[in-house]
Amino acid sequence: MTHQSQVPPDLKQDLLRVVDSSPADWILLNLALSTMKMGGHRYGAFLDAATTAAKLAIYSTFVEQGENIRKTGFLYHVEPKRVKAIVHEIQQALAEGQSLKVLNSKEPYYLIALPFLWQEHFPCNSSTARVRIQGLTPGERKTIEESLPATAPLARILDQVEFNELIEILHQMSQEELPQSHRMPFSDALMSHIKFRLLHSGTVLQIDSPLVDIPLYALTSASYSPKGEQERVFAMIDDVARYFSLLQAWVSEDAGVMRGVEVFDIAPQQRQQALDELDAMLRAWADKYHQDGGLPMVLQFAAGRREHD
Repeated sequence: MTHQSQVPPDLKQDLLRVVDSSPADWILLNLALSTMKMGGHRYGAFLDAATTAAKLAIYSTFVEQGENIRKTGFLYHVEPKRVKAIVHEIQQALAEGQSLKVLNSKEPYYLIALPFLWQEHFPCNSSTARVRIQGLTPGERKTIEESLPATAPLARILDQVEFNELIEILHQMSQEELPQSHRMPFSDALMSHIKFRLLHSGTVLQIDSPLVDIPLYALTSASYSPKGEQERVFAMIDDVARYFSLLQAWVSEDAGVMRGVEVFDIAPQQRQQALDELDAMLRAWADKYHQDGGLPMVLQFAAGRREHD
């Protein structure tokens, strides 16, 4: 299983040709690429979230249209009985405080809790061997242990069966906190997804040693956190959500909201200088107008090479 963050421009264009190449399609395609390929969200979770978003859009229109089911269905080409079912589902969720299936950009429980459960179930100390695999000599065990980074927590090195069982325990614990309707059965696909996230983040290290016939797994961090690119992915998703909200306020002509776009050409050797200058100007502007206790404001922007029209 590979982890690709960048989709080649030519491939993006090929994918976009499959659908109607409107700005809305471009937004949806990039949303899927970002949340699934870069954010690591499962296919099923993305579909659940998209369905929930569509239902909320229909319900909000239903309210705006004076709770007229037939007119709401007409606007979105939805059968009135389907609109009625959606409205009932949303109203019930609001009345009972239920949670609908949404796409959460925060790290799942089973990723955050793994280091703690690992150290609880498979503890180790300086006087005991981390490797308990049968048939290895003390020297061979030491060779495997020395492949770990010096900062790795004291915890047993697990074989593949033990590691899989630990992941399954974590999944079961996470499901206990969810309503029955939102619980997800464990599967090989989910196992692979969780394992990939743990390995990619550097929380777990897979050891493929010639001394044993099966892969071994070692805990290399006392806490889970996505590294490098993953951190930027979650920041990107938060930024895009905020930008949508700001533009919606601009569409509504709310006071104190501004949309700004500048399109220009620049000499390549001056590009970084221009960006550094812009960064300094923005900080100076914010410092000039900042006032403790004033109205909260946000300035959010991205500058870079523009796509050809």
